Amino acid sequence: MTLLAHILIAATYALIGAFVAFVLPGVFSSVEGTTALIFGSVVFLVGLQFHTMYIWKIGKEDTVSRLLALHQDYQVSIDRLEESKTELDEVREKLYMLDSQQNTEIISEMHVLQTLLNQVIEKSGKSLEERVDIEGALGKEEQSAKGNLQKKLEKIERSDGEVLNIMHHALEGNRVDLYLQPIVALPSRRVIHYESYSRVRDEEDNVIFPSQYLKLAEDSGLVGTLDNLLLFRCIQVIRRLGPRRPDLRFFCNISSVSLNDKEFFPQFIDFMMENHELSDRLIFEFSQKDVLRHSALVGRSLATLGRRGFRFSMDHIVDLNMDLADLASRYFRYVKVDAKVILDQGVDIHPDDLKEAFSRYDLNLIVEKIESDQTIVEILDYGMDYGQGYLFGEPRLSSDTRLDL
Repeated sequence: MTLLAHILIAATYALIGAFVAFVLPGVFSSVEGTTALIFGSVVFLVGLQFHTMYIWKIGKEDTVSRLLALHQDYQVSIDRLEESKTELDEVREKLYMLDSQQNTEIISEMHVLQTLLNQVIEKSGKSLEERVDIEGALGKEEQSAKGNLQKKLEKIERSDGEVLNIMHHALEGNRVDLYLQPIVALPSRRVIHYESYSRVRDEEDNVIFPSQYLKLAEDSGLVGTLDNLLLFRCIQVIRRLGPRRPDLRFFCNISSVSLNDKEFFPQFIDFMMENHELSDRLIFEFSQKDVLRHSALVGRSLATLGRRGFRFSMDHIVDLNMDLADLASRYFRYVKVDAKVILDQGVDIHPDDLKEAFSRYDLNLIVEKIESDQTIVEILDYGMDYGQGYLFGEPRLSSDTRLDL
């Protein structure tokens, strides 16, 4: 009720009181004027008292209503606070579990990387020392007898020693980089997967390519360690990629040295088993020669990975006349064939039927080393679905913004 309404009601009480004071002496002749004024005032005060009681009652009801509303709001706030606390506890627990899982993964990776680096430093240091000794021996024995030929040999040996020295310091200084080359769908040339490669940098950040150090690495026993170091570089990229592009996979080569490393390979299998969520991202690649000749123990270990969801690829194909059913049963899903092998038609299966033969066993055929437009035209005539080669992109540093990651 507004203030104006209260004023009008009070004015009504005053008018009634004045009317009583004015009319009462005329009705009752015994009532004097002063007495009539008193009666009129009493009527006004009684009306005012009733009005005050009404205002108090309305105010009390309004206060009670407001208190009830505040109490309800308070209860709602308490309920929401409890819900928020419960949700916060759940989020905190999930974050704790996630942090614990990530920490466990990081610790596992660090243990494996530590093992790798220890092997690298030990092997590379030993190999370098041996080569330096050989250089010294050759210099002493042939200094007087062979003249210019000896200097040439010393130059070659010194170059090998320099390369090994670069590798040694690059591994100690974390200068082994991951390069990625696209594998594309044909004929659209859309990037669907990447193959990983390692590149070594010297102290001036000049890239040392595998053709310069691979033979030395094989001779010194470093190639297996480098392959596995490459694998963990690839895992780091997968971690950064997260849930983006879930169909994108990374092919990582595992050499025969790694397969037969009795110290590292079981540790590698255990690590992959503990991180089987990587099975949707990683494709382990082996040469045909290694697939055909690996031991029964290695075969059982790879089968264990296959049952946990990991899939394999075979490259360096020298003979396409293979048991495709057996290959598929061993969890192989990709086979890489050199474009020249297909175009030369040096196999029993005609190129027109090659894709269908592999598809029958759920094997994806990837034609690699496609370097020219003429080659891709001929490959497309045979209906191939996947290709790889410099025509579609050369290997680039994994941090290169031009990569479709």
